[in-house]
Amino acid sequence: MKRGPALLLVLLCTAALPQGMAEELLFRWDVRLLGGDLALGYRGLRLLPGVDTVLWVSAGGGYQSANYFSAADDSSPPSEAGYTCINADWRLGLAQGILFKADQDRNLLEAVLFYKGKYQHYIDEAGILAGTPEAGGLLQNSILGGLVLDSTVRDDLYVTQRGVYGALTAELAPQGLLNDRAGVSNYTRLALLLSGFLPVLSRREVSIYLADRLLFDALLGEEAQIPVSARTTFGGLSKLPIGYNPFRGLGGSVRGLPRELFDGYVKAANNFDVRLHFPALRLFNLVTPGLMAFFDAGVYDRRTWRLSFDPVWLSAGGGLVLFALGFDFILYGNCFLNPPDSPNIRRFTLDLGLGAHF
Repeated sequence: MKRGPALLLVLLCTAALPQGMAEELLFRWDVRLLGGDLALGYRGLRLLPGVDTVLWVSAGGGYQSANYFSAADDSSPPSEAGYTCINADWRLGLAQGILFKADQDRNLLEAVLFYKGKYQHYIDEAGILAGTPEAGGLLQNSILGGLVLDSTVRDDLYVTQRGVYGALTAELAPQGLLNDRAGVSNYTRLALLLSGFLPVLSRREVSIYLADRLLFDALLGEEAQIPVSARTTFGGLSKLPIGYNPFRGLGGSVRGLPRELFDGYVKAANNFDVRLHFPALRLFNLVTPGLMAFFDAGVYDRRTWRLSFDPVWLSAGGGLVLFALGFDFILYGNCFLNPPDSPNIRRFTLDLGLGAHF
C-alpha cells in the first residue's frame, strides 16, 4: 500500500486554498485488496451551534470475485457459482452533528443524508447471473439517511480500541431514480450495525481487547427488482463516508462460510473477537505482531422474508496478525462448525484479511 502519493496530492490541493478553508478540510482514505476509496469533507459550514456540519464527497472502485448461488437452498457448488465484478461508486451528502465529542474534535452523534451511486460491470462468461435483475451489469442510484453514533478511540501505543459505534439507516433505491438504465433496482433497505470495543489489558508485553459486532439487514420490494448485489450484502455504514458500505452478507461476514453463501432478504449476524498484540515486540517502530480468536454466528430467511433460526450457522477460528500503517494484516484459519450436508462446502479454510474484520 502506498499512501505517499495520495497524501502529497491532498497537501498540494490544501496549500492552494485560503488558510481558514484549508483548516476545515477533512481527508479520508481506505484500501481494498484490489481497489480503494478517497473522500474529502468540509466542515466550515455550521448549521447548528456547538456541532459540526460536514459536507462529504467520495469516490472509489475495485476488482473483486463474487459468487451467486442460484438455488434458494444454496446447493450450487462454489466452483460453479463464481463471477468477477469491476465496480465504481460515488457519494455526495452531509453529516449533521447532534452531539459533539470535544476531546476528539468531532461529532459523537450525527444525522446523515447521502446520495449514493454505483456502477458494476460483470465478467460472467458462464452466465451465472442470467435471469437476475442485473445480468447485464448494474447502474444504481439511491438515497441513504440515518443516525450514526461513534465514541470509538484507538490507542496506537498498545494497539487497542474502546468505545461504541452504531449506525441505523434506511436506503431507498426506487426505479424512478434512473434505476432501470442498466439492470433494475426498486427496493428499500433497513439496516443496523452496532459494534463495541473493550480493552481488558494494556501492557507493553501484551495488550488485549474484546470486540463484538451485531448486523441486521432487511430488504423490502419485489423479488424481480432486488439485485443480487443487495441480497448478498449487509447495508449500513461502517465508516463515513467510505469503507465497506455495503459489505458482504452472511457468506463473508460470518468467517469460514463461502462468500455470498446464504443470501436473502432478511439476515442477521454477530461477530465476537479476542484481539492480542505485543507492543514490546514492535519491529522498526512500525510493525506490531499479534494474535486473534473469533466466534461468529448468522441467520437468514432462505429468501422467504421470514428470518429462520433453524439452524444458526456458526464458525470459529483464529489468526496471526501484523499491525502496520493503521491496518491489521491477518492470516485467518476458519472452521465452519455446522456446514450443510454437501461435499461442496469445506469445513476448514484459510483467508487473508486486510484490516480487522470490523
